[in-house]
Amino acid sequence: MIEWLAVPLMIAGAALIPKKPMSDQKKIEQVFVNRKVGIIKSKDPVTKKENIQFPKLQKKFFKDVYSTYLYSLPLGIPSESLELILPALKEALNKEVEYEFDGLLKLRVYDIKLPERWDYANTLIRPGTWEVPIGKNHQGVLYHDFEKYPHLLNGGVTRFGKTVFMKQVMNTLILNNPEHVEIYVLDLKAGLEFYKYKALSQVKEVACDVYESAELLNEITEQLKQRELLFREKGYTNIADTPIAQRTFIFVDEGAELSPNIVKSKEAKRYAEFCQAALSEIARIGGGLGYRLIYATQYPTKEAVPMQVKMNIVARLSFVCASQVSSRVLLDDIGAENLPPIPGRAIYLVEKKRTVQVPYIDDKMIFEMMEAKHDAIIDAAAHRKPVNDDRPARPGQNQTPSKNS
Repeated sequence: MIEWLAVPLMIAGAALIPKKPMSDQKKIEQVFVNRKVGIIKSKDPVTKKENIQFPKLQKKFFKDVYSTYLYSLPLGIPSESLELILPALKEALNKEVEYEFDGLLKLRVYDIKLPERWDYANTLIRPGTWEVPIGKNHQGVLYHDFEKYPHLLNGGVTRFGKTVFMKQVMNTLILNNPEHVEIYVLDLKAGLEFYKYKALSQVKEVACDVYESAELLNEITEQLKQRELLFREKGYTNIADTPIAQRTFIFVDEGAELSPNIVKSKEAKRYAEFCQAALSEIARIGGGLGYRLIYATQYPTKEAVPMQVKMNIVARLSFVCASQVSSRVLLDDIGAENLPPIPGRAIYLVEKKRTVQVPYIDDKMIFEMMEAKHDAIIDAAAHRKPVNDDRPARPGQNQTPSKNS
């Protein structure tokens, strides 16, 4: 009897023995199986069982904070399809995962997560350059160089970091090159975010609505024409190859407010049409002439981001998006809709996508940094040009108030 009782007890005891945890490699390959990331090579005519070829591990190696797995993909599986299973991989591993494809699928699995907040610091400033910190990832701090990529498209849902990012870019540009930077801002949030900076000598103008934006953009496009004449006379092609040190930045915070399909009145639509045409011109020819466009919107749609603007902006920064459609408008790809709901978490796209935590800064921090550099930051109330408010009732479609008055 004792022997007979021992058998079920042994079975019960074996059930209590903890199973060996599944390795990250096994989890990855199980996700491939569960999500059917493979190609059907053959099918048994009797059993109907499919012979599926899945990605095959070629190499793996480990570093201090991450592991890299290299897989060959069966012919017929596009590398872009991995974007669809990236959320499943992250959940299965409970870790952050990045991928890229260069002949082999490279999966990088991180043991340490990105910080949920990362504060801006003076150590991020690179005096004399046009480089600004985009964010921190597992490899370090990523910088965007406006000499290489003159324009930047920035978007995502509200309250996740678009305006904070633009403020830190403005702050960095001024501290990097206080004598050579000019900044114009179209603050379509009624001036609530950037109007407070109008006293800085580097901030030449802040427009607060579609009418002021048209006035300001008319001035900037006239500057572009003069710069074109100068370049032709001097034989210049790109400002980076000239002795001209000045760079002009145009910030657009909430570009959707300049969409003719969004503004309500017929009069405002005409101004909006001019604004979009002017911004398209800046994006198209401004880069080589020293004009840089930083365009942000929380409504990344075709109406909010003019096609000519988007086509001429290589660098993109997308915060959390509400849908795949919005992600595609910003990144030409999905992915931003799956970002965690962490303010400042974004995908930076130049050549390839990289997930970053954008540095946090607020108005108090900016003014404290400006105060510390007060010799270079002068009171510019006298430099501020008043906006022409003498607006005719019905301006022409391609004319601004200053042209008609």
